[in-house]
Amino acid sequence: MTNLDARYGRRTKPTWFWWAFAAVGIVLGVAWAAWVATAEKPVSASLHSYDVVSNTEVVVRVDVVVNTDEPVECTVYAQNMNHAVVGEKTVRLDSDDREQALSVAVRTQERAVNGVLRTCREVR
Repeated sequence: MTNLDARYGRRTKPTWFWWAFAAVGIVLGVAWAAWVATAEKPVSASLHSYDVVSNTEVVVRVDVVVNTDEPVECTVYAQNMNHAVVGEKTVRLDSDDREQALSVAVRTQERAVNGVLRTCREVR
């Protein structure tokens, strides 16, 4: 014991406190992760395929599922072999269909080697 401990005493939290604190933290973390995983997303999209049509055009096909009444925009782009963006296009979905197969023709500055889905999101 040091002089300060002898003079003022030493207070420590019991070990059960730290176990309870850790358990509450783990339960809250698992509950939050379950809530995020099961929450319905307003828009979900996935890249279906792409087709390099010519030196100046790529067609990107995207599957989109819409769970909102708000307008939706999807952005796709094309890359060259150095991964530089050589063309980009944003399209607005006007249809009320919940599931859509979207086909977007992207004009490019030079020959592209792939097409990429950047994002699909609701527009407010």
